[in-house]
Amino acid sequence: MDSQKDRKAAILAATLSSLWTDTEPAVRERVTAIALAEAEAISKVFYAILLDRPDSNTFLSHTLVQERLRPSLARWITALFTASTDTAIAAVLEQNYQVGLIHARINIPLTLVNAGMRIVKKELSARLLAADLSRAQTASAILFVGELLDTVLDNMHEAYLGDLLGNVRHQQSLKMFMSGPNLALEGERLKSSLFDWLRNTVVSFYAHEDSNHASPPAIESSDFGLWLNHKAELTFGRVTELDLIRDRTNRISAKVSAAVEGGWVTPAFVKELNNDVTEIAYILGTIIEKAMEIEGGRDPLTRLLTRRFMPAIFQREVAISLRHGKPFAVLLMDADHFKTINDTLGHQAGDSVLSDMAELLHTHVRAGDFVFRYGGEEFLILLTEMDEAALRVKADQLRRMVEEHRFHGAGNGLRVTASIGAALHEGHPDYEHTVRRADAALYEAKRQGRNRVVVA
Repeated sequence: MDSQKDRKAAILAATLSSLWTDTEPAVRERVTAIALAEAEAISKVFYAILLDRPDSNTFLSHTLVQERLRPSLARWITALFTASTDTAIAAVLEQNYQVGLIHARINIPLTLVNAGMRIVKKELSARLLAADLSRAQTASAILFVGELLDTVLDNMHEAYLGDLLGNVRHQQSLKMFMSGPNLALEGERLKSSLFDWLRNTVVSFYAHEDSNHASPPAIESSDFGLWLNHKAELTFGRVTELDLIRDRTNRISAKVSAAVEGGWVTPAFVKELNNDVTEIAYILGTIIEKAMEIEGGRDPLTRLLTRRFMPAIFQREVAISLRHGKPFAVLLMDADHFKTINDTLGHQAGDSVLSDMAELLHTHVRAGDFVFRYGGEEFLILLTEMDEAALRVKADQLRRMVEEHRFHGAGNGLRVTASIGAALHEGHPDYEHTVRRADAALYEAKRQGRNRVVVA
């Protein structure tokens, strides 16, 4: 725990301690009794009101969240209104700090957090007004509740704003990372993907020239299309060139759809498509040229994304998934018996294995996917727009790819295997929920003997 956080926590703890000490014991006891008796009822009212707000649907419409959060809020109320000792106060403040971090991680608006606290305050105050207290005691009780809730709200906001500022800095670093030297190779890969799509589309049309039901591949689902939807803005920011690329891509999609409906294709149409694709490739090249000088935040060994970029990327992917109904998946891959490699062949050999494995992963995922150095010998892969069947196929493909590879930098064709835990995003607004499920699946893969895939 950093010293700045310690100092602020000490100030808040002193405020709460004074509040408990300065409030008449009979009032404190009555407030505590009412809070404990009504915690569950207040929790139900809390979510009933918030679920009617349009700005809460992203965070509270999922059944799992509702089932977890209702009892959690009741426990929070109970803990808060029984925390009269220094130890209990410190525990409550730490819990609230963690809640604030979660709010920041899943991008809950502060207005929604504040609205929720007002509901708790209003519901408790209404019950105090109906209690058998004198007018003076009722006023004291309502003031006690108000100051207590305001103090813990400050505690949550402190964590929220600190984490939010950190995420902003990470987003800036992420943009620098995505536009580093490897972008030249990525650009060539994307251009190749574009022209592959064009070739496959033309082949599809001519293969079905006698049919009105030609089904050429959608450009949105191509490697280039996935990159455009998931990575382009992270790489370059909101630049006008990306708007041009999106406009040209939408225009291509509309032309192809019209050709499918009309059941026709002509040499002039193919030439027009080729011109559109060539224009996109040219615009992409100009953006890349502008960005080639920028780099920052890479893992020094593997050149992959580091964990500090996860909030910026995952928050965006959760929003995309919830908005479009296309879930992403998380893979956690761990190099099996990696300690043995380090102990027997040396750390240089171990580093060579990790570097090669990172290159394998980066090469064998799509342009719209993300690969992270998660820690030690562990990698995290975020696969965009996945379903469970495709997830199982891809995870096992990556496992076999590692198993069949010869790691020559670590000896004469060293064999290495990997265990993989995988989880499909189920709609939970907190991405850590999906990561934890993948982590549990990875643990199970190791327990079952390693060199296997377990899907949560």
